[in-house]
Amino acid sequence: MTKKPATATVRSVDSAPGKSPHFIGRAARTLGSLTRETLATIRAGSSMTYQKGEDWIVGAKRAVYGLAVARMLIAIMFIGTALSNWSTRNYTFGPGVAWSGQIQFPASSFATIWPFSLVTGAAHNSTAVTLVFVSLIVCSILFGIGYRSRLVMFPLFVLWVGMVNMDLYVQDQSDNLSRMAMISMFFTAPAQVWSVDAWRRRRFVENPNDNFLRKLWRFQPVLPTWVTNIFHNFAIVIIGAQLCMVYASGGLFKAGGLPWQNGTAIYAPIHTRQFGTWPVLTDIVTAWGPMVALGTIGTVLVQVAFPLMLLRRGTRILALVTIFGFHVVIAVLMGLPWFSVSMLAFDAIFIRDITWAGMGAAVVAAWRRTGQKSVSRSPGGGASGADGRAGGVLAGSGRAAPPPESS
Repeated sequence: MTKKPATATVRSVDSAPGKSPHFIGRAARTLGSLTRETLATIRAGSSMTYQKGEDWIVGAKRAVYGLAVARMLIAIMFIGTALSNWSTRNYTFGPGVAWSGQIQFPASSFATIWPFSLVTGAAHNSTAVTLVFVSLIVCSILFGIGYRSRLVMFPLFVLWVGMVNMDLYVQDQSDNLSRMAMISMFFTAPAQVWSVDAWRRRRFVENPNDNFLRKLWRFQPVLPTWVTNIFHNFAIVIIGAQLCMVYASGGLFKAGGLPWQNGTAIYAPIHTRQFGTWPVLTDIVTAWGPMVALGTIGTVLVQVAFPLMLLRRGTRILALVTIFGFHVVIAVLMGLPWFSVSMLAFDAIFIRDITWAGMGAAVVAAWRRTGQKSVSRSPGGGASGADGRAGGVLAGSGRAAPPPESS
């Protein structure tokens, strides 16, 4: 007897009658899985960000070369301000300023705060004003070369703030920025490199048996490295944030003015009698209208976008080059060199240490090559010339050294 093959009927679970698909359950499980993966990614990213941030803050001192450049330029600004006002010091800052009422009724609160009041009180006597100027110049020289920088900074800060507050009518915004930035510099290591203090640190070997004062006098580490790194790097962040706020707020303020919107704002100031120090050069620079418009609008755009342009190397270079040109124009065409030097001093922290070290190595190599040429040209300098060539090979093979070990 032949049996008929049974026909198997296969039904899927989803197509079974009376049963609906479990989309809600599957969606809930999928959402839960995605949520867990997202949270894990956020935790991993947060942990990595924290580790990098901690390493940046604690690992080593940042912008030590840029801060050394800032130290030198700030000292140049102090010296230049004192020397350019030397012949009129008694009229601008001394007894002659009584006509403005600044001596009897000082408009600045710093004039009544000790120890700045000691300096502002010198305005009553011409000899005392001269002593303030001389002291400021001496302290600025010591600070610029980085000699006893930590000790010199205190009298330098008092002398500078006290002097500029003798007469508010001759102040500008760079004086305010230099005052705020120098407060932050107290917590940094401005003489870590390119200074006499750095040379003294290499000269005197650290002795663990030396007391606190002896170590401080010889510029040796007196605090744990990680502690000084934290203070230094946070101070660098504060200085950078202040500069970003200055540029961004200045750009936004400019953007609200009609001359800046029309592209003609930079034309008028440099043609006035007060600021037009080089009329012929000013006429040449502003002869082409599109260049004036480009400079005006470009200045606003770069200033407003300055904080964001620092995030990428290419845009950071563009921003710094534009800002540098902006301050060169102010220094030359508007007769405000010390304002520009002060602003450029703190802009130096945005340039990487490896870049500054490379430029320093290039300058040293060029200096050595110049010395070798002079030796080789001297009469009877055969042996010296050979030594010079050997020295040239050694000097030419030198590379930009990384920042020294922080302390």
